Amino acid sequence: MNHEDTKTRRFVRFVQFIQLVKFLFLLELVACAPQPLTVTRQPVHLRLAASDACSGLLEEWARAYHRAHPWVTFEVAVYNDATAQEYILSGGADGGAFVWAGNASVLWTIPAASDAVAIIVHPDVPVEDLTLEQVRELLRGRIGEWPDGTPVQVVVREEGAGTHAVVRSAVMGPYPLTLIARVVASDESMLSAVAQTPGAIGYVPASRVREGVRPLRIGGLTPAPSPDYPLSYPILLATVGEPTGELRQWIQWALGPQGQAIAEKALRPGP
Repeated sequence: MNHEDTKTRRFVRFVQFIQLVKFLFLLELVACAPQPLTVTRQPVHLRLAASDACSGLLEEWARAYHRAHPWVTFEVAVYNDATAQEYILSGGADGGAFVWAGNASVLWTIPAASDAVAIIVHPDVPVEDLTLEQVRELLRGRIGEWPDGTPVQVVVREEGAGTHAVVRSAVMGPYPLTLIARVVASDESMLSAVAQTPGAIGYVPASRVREGVRPLRIGGLTPAPSPDYPLSYPILLATVGEPTGELRQWIQWALGPQGQAIAEKALRPGP
């Protein structure tokens, strides 16, 4: 090996050593560089009081919002509309939703979705379409039999239920319900009672209709939230005073495209 070859090899090793030193120096710089700050969100727990007529929608909104904002958790308690309003007013809940404002004008409310009351009957009732006047006479007890002679069995919700208030306002007016009506305390109980009682007539949100009962057309219109359908109603989100903080963010989200897409699916009229 001549002298020139030795010098060349030494030079190559020197260059490699310098490159290694540069690489290690860069690694140290990266390790010592300031790291991006990670903001840890303060957990937020929202207590909501819901009417059973819209509890399904409220729970869907809560689940979807929590998936996108995991620091926000929800507790949804289900009552009738009057009790839900009382819980919100008393501070037992941060906010909530119901279908009938009643005496809660002191609450801050905003319409967030729409549903409708469906008049439902036992599947064997030989009627498909009624006028509002005919529904009123049936619920008053003035019509006691269906066209096939089956006795009419009226099933109603308790005072304080939003659907009951809608029926009182839009159907009954100043006229009383029959005193022999069967009173039930939830939409699920209404569906079961009408499905199991020959000749039964009652009412539930159109989005709650299921197999086992049959919704009637009213004046030729299928039950659905529509300006033309006489038993349509808004679902109201409510708080004591204008909402702030995460509660306000959640309400804005529910009113936005994502929340409204969930509402459209959740409140789609049943069979």
